[in-house]
Amino acid sequence: MVTEERVVNLETALANFIAHSDRIVVAIHQDIAEMRASNARTDRRLLEMQQQAETDRHQAETDRQHAEAGRQDFDRRMDQFAARAEADRQDFGGRMDQFAARAEADRQQAEKSREDFNRRMDEWARKAEQDRKDFGGRRDQFAARAEPDWQQAEKSREDFNRRTDEWSRKAEQDRKDFHKQWAELSDNRGTLLEDMVAPCGFKLAEAIFGDQEAQTCGIRFKARHPANPGEMMEVDLLAVGPTKVLVGEVNRRIDAAKAQEFREKLQRLPEFFPSLAGKTLCAAVASVYLEPSVIAFLNRQKLYGIAMGDEVMEVVNLGQF
Repeated sequence: MVTEERVVNLETALANFIAHSDRIVVAIHQDIAEMRASNARTDRRLLEMQQQAETDRHQAETDRQHAEAGRQDFDRRMDQFAARAEADRQDFGGRMDQFAARAEADRQQAEKSREDFNRRMDEWARKAEQDRKDFGGRRDQFAARAEPDWQQAEKSREDFNRRTDEWSRKAEQDRKDFHKQWAELSDNRGTLLEDMVAPCGFKLAEAIFGDQEAQTCGIRFKARHPANPGEMMEVDLLAVGPTKVLVGEVNRRIDAAKAQEFREKLQRLPEFFPSLAGKTLCAAVASVYLEPSVIAFLNRQKLYGIAMGDEVMEVVNLGQF
């Protein structure tokens, strides 16, 4: 009986051990399945991260290529502008030299005429003095007769001097009118930017910057939006200094509405020209003539106005705001 009881106890203990071992095995299998599922999720996440990293790398390379193409296009346009500006400057300088040569020739001719007249007057005075000596006894009679001639000669001298002064003033006015007519002709032809503004770009920037000179100056700059290549911005005048940048809009007729439209356009300038974002912006509008009411509006909007001066384009509201 004791032996049977022990056998029963052993069988019961063995059954309990087997049941407990089965539960442990099931739990181990569940843990292994969970670990495999976790590893699978981790592998999928790593694959997704690798695919995203590859996509980002391709996009970064595409953006870099677009930026490099934009920079090369910018450099090429700068070279083209420099060549055009130099050709325009030489052509303008040649016309100015011809005009100056003609004016100098006219001045020399007037000076020669003045000298010839003075010489004749001096000769007449010497002759009159000789006649006075030769006709000593008839001095009073001669003096009475010569006085009107002397007064007439003096009047002629004064008239000649007056006409010469008038000619000088007219020549100066003609020179100023020439520059204004040239500006108006350029305006009518639609070449005001190239003929009148471009040759003065560096001087206009220097006047507006005040404490520094422009390192780069050009016209008709175009830039594509980095994020949207189909969108483009064009800037008529762009002058870049160490810490300041001048952006100009050129138009045949500038009014308050067009000036305000230009001001709103400038708000997106950093999007198209990110390299200018850290510089102080100086904005200007240019035309052959600006009405006083328009200049007052520009002062309120802190916009510089550029118009035709006596000879070249000038800033008309410098220091007014």
